[in-house]
Amino acid sequence: MARELSVYLDGTHAGTLHQSAQGNTTFQYDDAYRLERRGPTPLSLSMPLTRREHPNRVVLPFLQGLLPDSPTKLDQLAAEHHTSARNAFGLLAHVGRDAAGAVQVLPPGEDSPDAATRQGDVTPLTDAEVGEVIADLIEHRDTWGQQRAEMHWSLPGAQPKVALFRFEDGTWGTPRDSTPTTHILKPAVPPYTDHDVNEHVTMAAAQILGLAVSRHELMTTDRGDRVFVSTRYDRRKLRGRWARLHQEDLCQALSVAPARKYQQDGGPGVNQVAALFDNLADPRDAADSRRRFFDALVFNVSAACTDAHAKNFSMLLSGRRATLAPLYDVGTHATYSSREPLRSAMMLDDEYTLDAIGLPELLKAATRLRIPADLAAERVAYIRSNLAAAFADAAGRTTGSPEVAGYAATVANSIHELVVTRGWA
Repeated sequence: MARELSVYLDGTHAGTLHQSAQGNTTFQYDDAYRLERRGPTPLSLSMPLTRREHPNRVVLPFLQGLLPDSPTKLDQLAAEHHTSARNAFGLLAHVGRDAAGAVQVLPPGEDSPDAATRQGDVTPLTDAEVGEVIADLIEHRDTWGQQRAEMHWSLPGAQPKVALFRFEDGTWGTPRDSTPTTHILKPAVPPYTDHDVNEHVTMAAAQILGLAVSRHELMTTDRGDRVFVSTRYDRRKLRGRWARLHQEDLCQALSVAPARKYQQDGGPGVNQVAALFDNLADPRDAADSRRRFFDALVFNVSAACTDAHAKNFSMLLSGRRATLAPLYDVGTHATYSSREPLRSAMMLDDEYTLDAIGLPELLKAATRLRIPADLAAERVAYIRSNLAAAFADAAGRTTGSPEVAGYAATVANSIHELVVTRGWA
């Protein structure tokens, strides 16, 4: 007997998920939604509205992309909800009420509360309670903490994190009604206990160089635990109402399972991403996405950001428009020791080793992305010649304890040494 789940995009019923007795999952758009004259937003670029029903090979990677990457966390969720860790449909039936983008997955017949007027029913958390949540994440990092059963959100990714709502006065809470979470809190956990500072400095440096990054800050709980806080770019307050903006990562957009996010594991590379941009409906979106993706490639390769795989890039979707989202989860590996040469998450001209990727390899990527060679060369020169200064500036702006300031300086010094070694100074 087939099972069903309703899928909503910011309160509007978009369609229905069907899972057969054999475990195959399909998605069928609601006709009223698909044919809406104002221009509906597709659930995924891999599931165009021109086709009413989409098969398992497309739907499953999208659903998997809404869930954590951590096998231990998936096992814990499966045990808690009496389903299989490999059954994304079954897991999202329980944790899909506040997923990435505008997606809500609900039991059939249950209307999305987003369709009603939001009442702002958010349970405030004291500083001590927030500290407990973060401490729990750190202590039980493999399962992302023993989190409260009422937290029906789902976040993708491998690192432990929690989604909360932030009030205008800066305090935190957990939504009880249709109010979405607004921020993602990611604590520093072993073995990379300073990665929060690394990520903060690296993303600030990227922003100084003109790249679009998600808003971020560092926070310390009343227990002394450090946290990297990211403002959700897929949430926005419009006319007094919190709205969910739809997004998906590039693995979802290209129907690639999260386990294959690295190109060396069969995941997307520059050619696949470029083809996705080529097929965007609006030429302006395609040109903007190509340019920003190329800048990100140059920055990641130059700053030794080795985790820039397809799941760490996303698209924002609105009607027929689709653009590359602000960057997130960006951190340099230059500050860590490594016995092996550092490798890029995406191959450039048959090369993964960062030290072997120079201007010719980047220009070949630019050609595939339809970026003129002279413009691409200018961007490479600008980013590489200003990289050390941007990191030094970002580190200098980083406030906090002496330990935070000290590690921020360590990150900047590591980049300075890299730049000198590569001859970009």
